[in-house]
Amino acid sequence: MNVKFKQVKSINEFIDAIRIRVDVFIKEQSCKPGWEPDEDDKISEHFVAIVDNKIVATARVRNTVDKEFKIERMAVKKEYRNKGIGQGLIEYIIGYYKILNPKRIWIQSQVQAKKFYETCGFKTISKPYDLYGIEHIDMELI
Repeated sequence: MNVKFKQVKSINEFIDAIRIRVDVFIKEQSCKPGWEPDEDDKISEHFVAIVDNKIVATARVRNTVDKEFKIERMAVKKEYRNKGIGQGLIEYIIGYYKILNPKRIWIQSQVQAKKFYETCGFKTISKPYDLYGIEHIDMELI
């Protein structure tokens, strides 16, 4: 499987990314309708993974404070999970931001995704807490 990773450059790519987030967060995980998209999309950079000219995964990155980058809204279409696409997207994003010499790269991970992010080089830096009705933890790139 040939996977391409890139920064979103067109409105159509952005719409496809939002559709994936709606499918994962609203439909699968029962987050509140209207949660996707949100105002932070306007101040974030968006990234996607593409297989056979179809966007199959997405994440966005926000500069939370000077040179601290937060990866958010990571989502992979159900049929493309457990194929290394999510990890490839995270690695692409990390490579993109490492060039900027960040103070830190971090994420608010759902507890159920902890092992995935550990595989990507993140470590847990908080106790579990509720966010949008889902248990989360803060994680930071080692």
